[in-house]
Amino acid sequence: MKSADKNYAGSSPGARLEDVLVKFTTGDLVNIIGDEVLSLADAAISADKDRLVDVAAQRLRSDIELFEFGKAGRLLTRNLSSEKRDELQQRIDGAEGSVQTGSSSHRSLVAQFFGVSQSAETIDIAPPHVSTVSADYALFEHQRSVVRRTQAKIGGGNGRTVIHMPTGAGKTRTAMHYACSELNRSENGVIIWLASGKELLDQATEAFTTAWSHLGNRSVELVRFWGNHSPDPSLIEDGIIVAGLQKMHHWHRSDPIRALRLGVKSRLVIVDEAHQAIAATYRTVIEGLTEAGQHNALLGLTATPGRTWSDVSHDQELADFFSGSKVALEIPPYDNPVEYLLKDGYLARPTFHTLRYVDDADEHTIPSMVGSNDYDAAEIDHISASRPRNLAILKAVADLIAKGHTRILVFAASVEHAKLISAVLSLEGTESSSVTAETPDGSRRALLRRFKKRSSKPIVLCNFGVLTTGFDAPATSAAVIARPTKSLVLFSQMVGRATRGPKAGGNAESEIITVHDPNAPGFGDVAEAFFNWEDVWNE
Repeated sequence: MKSADKNYAGSSPGARLEDVLVKFTTGDLVNIIGDEVLSLADAAISADKDRLVDVAAQRLRSDIELFEFGKAGRLLTRNLSSEKRDELQQRIDGAEGSVQTGSSSHRSLVAQFFGVSQSAETIDIAPPHVSTVSADYALFEHQRSVVRRTQAKIGGGNGRTVIHMPTGAGKTRTAMHYACSELNRSENGVIIWLASGKELLDQATEAFTTAWSHLGNRSVELVRFWGNHSPDPSLIEDGIIVAGLQKMHHWHRSDPIRALRLGVKSRLVIVDEAHQAIAATYRTVIEGLTEAGQHNALLGLTATPGRTWSDVSHDQELADFFSGSKVALEIPPYDNPVEYLLKDGYLARPTFHTLRYVDDADEHTIPSMVGSNDYDAAEIDHISASRPRNLAILKAVADLIAKGHTRILVFAASVEHAKLISAVLSLEGTESSSVTAETPDGSRRALLRRFKKRSSKPIVLCNFGVLTTGFDAPATSAAVIARPTKSLVLFSQMVGRATRGPKAGGNAESEIITVHDPNAPGFGDVAEAFFNWEDVWNE
């Protein structure tokens, strides 16, 4: 028997329809095709048996009722070998329920045996009275609640608030729903989305493109304004500008008149990683954009609504900038939404380990420096050169690989530290790369794409300063935090890179290893971190 071609749709082995039809007499083939067809065809074609076989097969495939036993079904069965007739009978006998000769069930089984199945398109089924229509860019109920409460806070376009959602809860998607609703509501409206870092900016443009293609009511402009993207932002009339904070600051300072024109057009300014909004350089830009026109709505996005771990004055300044208004993720009856996200599989449940080391040759420790936002770079460089410390980091990575982790992030203490750890890992036979602000864009994209692609081969990505936000690699199941920090914001961001849960394409569990350096504070519970700054917000 010939192998089944692309038209064969039955359950193998069965029999190929054309292989059986070729055994028919010309008269039998004519009976299937119909005299009226042949009467209109050229006589030479009508006498060509191969043509008759093809047309008969076409006819049978287009009209499954011809497989009734009293029609072509009897002839097809008669021209089978004895083994194939037995096989067909076994299928009929093995079918659920009683299959009577001449019934539609019998006809369907015979047709399927010959590789013909009734297409769904040929079945005339009346639509149900009630059906569910799915949304392609939907939100969960708790995300929709955030959008509703944000709309209430901002009101007619003059309010300020911060959306507070933990990493992995869909903060960007939720904010894009709100941004799209604002653009839909106002023709010739302009939204300005501000962020720092290429990853966050790329993420925002991709999210808006997807969101607007499903939610938008017209074509609008998407303006990129960071890095080598240098259009004139003031020329936009209807759409969204995704801009780097640093580039917007330089433009605002060098061309204040055009910046003023943009501010007049703006309906809403969104600041991703809202804690950056009160940095002196950025605050001026944000205030200039929000206070120039009739609408001065300002929306901040954050997983950590504070700037520090212990300096309440800085946290209070941030809260005041957003009028003390915050829309937090709420998931009744859970007191803490993070517990729900962990329990329901949106977040991986992290296990925290402390990596300790002893360096007898160096008694130097990191000073507390309470008055500083974070540790001095020179001190960090000094401690990252510790041989015992680096050997401990390398062993920790090896142990994670031995446990089965295939995607591991190392947050290094500096650019040189990232290069050092990556080079040693590569030398020891582990696939590893370093990604820093110095890495060329093309190389960075290739390295990140390679890391994001799932495989059983372990890959370790050592980075400094570029993958704490806007980088989403759900396969990441472990992180080594070798960067000392006093910032709970930064620590939470680093942890968040390795806590995507199964419902976000990630893992049920993750491991976080934090290098313990003398006098450096320790952080841990991600659920407790969600409420760390509650005392400075009014809600």
